[in-house]
Amino acid sequence: MNVRSVFGFGILVVLIVVGFMFSRPQGGTPDVPDDPEAHEALELVRSHPARNAPTLEDAINQYVEELSAQGTPLHQGEWQVGKERPGVYAVRMLVREKGFNEWIEREFAWRVTLKDKTVRVISLAAIHFMPFHELPPLPHQDQISGRLMESQSETRPG
Repeated sequence: MNVRSVFGFGILVVLIVVGFMFSRPQGGTPDVPDDPEAHEALELVRSHPARNAPTLEDAINQYVEELSAQGTPLHQGEWQVGKERPGVYAVRMLVREKGFNEWIEREFAWRVTLKDKTVRVISLAAIHFMPFHELPPLPHQDQISGRLMESQSETRPG
C-alpha cells in the first residue's frame, strides 16, 4: 500500500463516522426507561411553567431557535430520564453550541419528586428558565444580607 491509498482509506473512515453521527436523529425521541413513573417525571418537567415561556420545553426550544437564528452551530440532544431512587427522577436535556474556539455543553436538568409532583432545578443552565419564586436560595444568603445591611448603616452619615 502506498501513502495515497492509506490517506484515502483514512478519509473514507472519517467520512463514514461523521455521516453516522449526523444521520442519528437529533432532538428526537426521549431516552426514557420503560417505566410509567419515568414518563410521568418527563411530562412534569416538559409541561412545568417557565420564567419567559409557557413551559420548560418551550423555553429550551426558544433558546435553540435563537441560537439557530444567530447562525450558531449546535446539537440539541434528546430528553433523558434517570431514576435516582424510588419516586425521584432526574430529567435533563443537553445542548451543545459552537463557541469561539470550542464547543460549549449546557445541561438543563431538574429533579422530580413524584410523591408531591415537585420539579426542582439541579443545573446552573436550567436556573435561567425557572420562575424566580422556584429558585433555591443562595448559599449563606442570610449571612450575606445581614452584613450588607450592617455595612450600609455604618457608612451612612448622620
